[in-house]
Amino acid sequence: MERIYLGDWLYNAGIIGFLRIMLEDQDLDSQNIITIGENYIEFDRNVLKGFSQKYFDFAFRKYGRYDRVLNQFSQFLEDIKNLKDSNKLEEVSLKYNEDITKVSLVILGKVVETLNSFTGLKNKLKYIPTKADIRDNPERMEDFLGEVIDLMKRDYREFWESDVQIYLRGFYGQKSFLNRNVTKDRYKRFYEEFEKQILNNEIKHEKDYKCIVCGERKAKKGAMFDTGISPFYGLNSDSLNFSWNFKPILPICEMCELIYLCYFAGLGTLSRNNGKIYYFVNRDTSIRELYRANNLLEQILNLEREESFLVEFFTQLILETEKVKAKYALENIAVIELNLQSDILPKVYSFNIPEEKARYIVNNHQELKNLSKKYYKIKDETRYVLIELLDKILENSLGYGYLNRLLRLYLASEKSELYKTGFNIYDLQELNKLIYKFVKEIFSRRETMEDKELWYMYHKGKELSQMLKSANAENKITSIAYRLLNALKVGDVNQFMDTIMRIYLSYEMEIPATFVKVMGDKEIFSPVGYSFLNGLLEKGKEENING
Repeated sequence: MERIYLGDWLYNAGIIGFLRIMLEDQDLDSQNIITIGENYIEFDRNVLKGFSQKYFDFAFRKYGRYDRVLNQFSQFLEDIKNLKDSNKLEEVSLKYNEDITKVSLVILGKVVETLNSFTGLKNKLKYIPTKADIRDNPERMEDFLGEVIDLMKRDYREFWESDVQIYLRGFYGQKSFLNRNVTKDRYKRFYEEFEKQILNNEIKHEKDYKCIVCGERKAKKGAMFDTGISPFYGLNSDSLNFSWNFKPILPICEMCELIYLCYFAGLGTLSRNNGKIYYFVNRDTSIRELYRANNLLEQILNLEREESFLVEFFTQLILETEKVKAKYALENIAVIELNLQSDILPKVYSFNIPEEKARYIVNNHQELKNLSKKYYKIKDETRYVLIELLDKILENSLGYGYLNRLLRLYLASEKSELYKTGFNIYDLQELNKLIYKFVKEIFSRRETMEDKELWYMYHKGKELSQMLKSANAENKITSIAYRLLNALKVGDVNQFMDTIMRIYLSYEMEIPATFVKVMGDKEIFSPVGYSFLNGLLEKGKEENING
């Protein structure tokens, strides 16, 4: 029996990937081929029979290019055939937003674009029709698509092997079956190097070295550290100067190597900026918790809610573990972000969420989600409010200084093209409430006032704004706002109140009674002051987001 214990985050991703590959659609409790311990998995080597097929199938599905292209071309073919049906002409024309006589040419352009990024398929085609060909003979498009689809189905196995190689090369470099020079029998090569040798006990071992990962099994002879790990994580031939004896060969056993070869299957995928970003949740509590957390993250990532997925994830994780205290369920969690197209090392977001903070995220789940699309730009750099907000919540650094900064950016965006804000004042008032609740629940734990008081002051600020506009003094609003911002930033109650009193007295208005409370209780100065300021700056329902 082989026992695999939890280890570093990449190894843990390999364990999750190995379970997903081996178990296919089965869950942990319904299968009987792998024993699930508290911090380990255990299995007989014989269960690896058929592993290579499962491994390639899983990678092929993850890449998904073949199926996407086949489905796309099949739909194109159906649309071309529908051009012969007078009842469907309008539907096809609307679908491509083009005159019916030009639909075939539009489809040809899309097919050529796809083929240019699928060179393995393009190189198999004897001829690709031109626009002139299609104009002269519209039937040629139907014949061509039929030929391409038949070719893809006929050579499925070859595309299966090629796509797996292309996909996995991004994770593991070009060693073994992933080498660019290996253009055929990729599956056979993988099977013979890994599965066959393990099942037939053909592995040659180092005499004097044990595996540096498990510390128990003998090291596989000649194993390259980046064969089963990854170029960004281990050593390779380009970094010999950093290697022992100038050799990028480190002792690792065949089972740990196999686990590392599975880490790609343990990652969740998020599409971003026409690329892929990969995520993994690492926690050292147990195999089951690790497996469950990553399955949950993958489900949320599949919803394609790019900016709010971390909030969704932590909320669901908390809700699903209410039978145990959240402070134990959410200790020692790390979310790893991996961009294979970048030379930057993986980002690691380490979280240790106590019970009250977990409760805060759950109780304000909807308010946090409402900020998911809000952003600002400084020059060409875009930042999302929710991501920064969540970071500050987890780091215990959320405070009114962040709101002050966003308000200054909002005002600056009205004067300079260097700044753009994808939020409005109402959003900042919601943020003000979130900060007030966070400070009260995490630090103060003292009931000071209700939400309705904050909204009361917000509307008082709107009243002052409307009065200034009716008095043709709208140009004063920005200068007043900056004075109030400066006072709020340094916590100067006297300066803030002096500005307020001068304005109200000059226009013979009654000063809101809540301001009297501010004078005697500095703890409510910031939430009340920002509420009033937000109301002063609100432009009404017609307010535009400056983006």
